[in-house]
Amino acid sequence: MSETTNPLLKLLRKTYGEEWNIRRSQTLWIASTRKPDSEYAPTIIESDVERFVAQLEDPPARVHALPEPDGRGSLV
Repeated sequence: MSETTNPLLKLLRKTYGEEWNIRRSQTLWIASTRKPDSEYAPTIIESDVERFVAQLEDPPARVHALPEPDGRGSLV
């Protein structure tokens, strides 16, 4: 079943697509936040769809705070 015809993927995108970019590989469910300054982990990856949805409902916290510019130039 392709990504565009998978009914569960369509439902997840409809439900969570405003906050998350959701895709599916053959074995994994993957969500990336659409908000780079979010307080949540930027990516959720699960093989089990029930755990995946649970994390979309209650996303884990970001591990590290985003770096703050200090006025001395680029962060890279």
